[in-house]
Amino acid sequence: MKLNYLPAVLIALPLFILWGCKKPVAPNVQTTAVSGITTTSMVCGGTVTDDGGAPVLSRGVCWSTGASPTADLPTKTSDGSGVGSFTSTINGLLPNTTYYLRAYATNEAGTAYGNQLSATTLPAKPLLTTTQVSEITSYSARSGGNITDDGGSAVTERGVCWSHNPNPEADLPTRTHDGGGKGRFESTITGLKSKTTYYVRAYAKNSAGVSYGEQMQLQTPASFTLSQTSLTLTAEKGNDNSISITAYLPWTADIQGNSNWITVRNKTGEAGTSYLSIDVQVNFSSENRTETIRISCQDMYLDIQVTQLRADGYIDDGDLF
Repeated sequence: MKLNYLPAVLIALPLFILWGCKKPVAPNVQTTAVSGITTTSMVCGGTVTDDGGAPVLSRGVCWSTGASPTADLPTKTSDGSGVGSFTSTINGLLPNTTYYLRAYATNEAGTAYGNQLSATTLPAKPLLTTTQVSEITSYSARSGGNITDDGGSAVTERGVCWSHNPNPEADLPTRTHDGGGKGRFESTITGLKSKTTYYVRAYAKNSAGVSYGEQMQLQTPASFTLSQTSLTLTAEKGNDNSISITAYLPWTADIQGNSNWITVRNKTGEAGTSYLSIDVQVNFSSENRTETIRISCQDMYLDIQVTQLRADGYIDDGDLF
C-alpha cells in the first residue's frame, strides 16, 4: 500500500516555520538577598533563570536612593553574561543611607529586572579636626573642634579631652561637653597644673562610636613669677615694695620664721601684676639678719630671701682690744 505523507508535511511545515522563527523575549532574572552591609558597601546579586530565547549579554545589579533603579544608571555592576547565579559587590555608598536595588539581565530583546530590595548602610563615625590650643595660662586653655561630617548619624556629644599621656580618650573625666551636631565648637579647658605638658584632641560621638581630631600639645607656664628672689636692705627702719609678682591667680605671702623685725603688709594679692610690700625695724645688732618670705600661688611657691645689713658703726667687744 502506498502511503501519502504530503498532507502531514503540509500541516507540520507552517508550525515548524512559526516555531523556528519565534522572536526572543527579555530574560527572566531574580534578585538575591542583600548581605555584607557596611558603612559604604554591601553585597547583592541575582539569578538568570531563563535567557528569553537569546543569549544574555550582560547582567548585574543596579541601585539608587530612589525606587526602581535601571541599568541606564552609572550606579550598577557588570557581572558577566549568560544564565545562572552571580554575585555583585556594591561600593561607594554613603553611610546610613537607604538604597533600592534590582538585579538586571539584558539580551537582544531588552533588559529585564528582578524583584526590588532595599537596604540601609551602617552609620560611620564622625570626621573632625582639633582647633589649635590658645590662651594658655597656668590653669586653663582654649581649644575646640570642627565636625565636618557626622557619618550619617547625629552627633550626640562633642568636646575636647586631655591628659598627661598621648592620645587622650573621651571616657576620661578630663574632658569638656560642648553640645552636639556638626560644625565648629569652642572648649574651655580648666583644672590644669602649672609647668605641665598636656595632650589635647577633639572628640565626637554618634551611634557608630567615637572619633577624634588630631592631637595637640600644650605646656602650661608657671602660675606666677617674681621680679627677684633676693633682697638686701640697710639697717635702717623702712619699707620696701620693689619686688613685683605677676600671677595668673591670687597669691599669698607668709614669713617662714619667727622674726619680729620684718612684717609683710600685703599678705595676699590678685591675678595680674602687683608688688610685695614689707616693713623692717632698725637692725641694732652686729650681725646681718635674714628671713624668708614664701609666695604661694595655685600649686607652686617661690621663696624670697630678705637680708638686712648690720648697723653701721656698731662697735662690738672685740674692737676694744
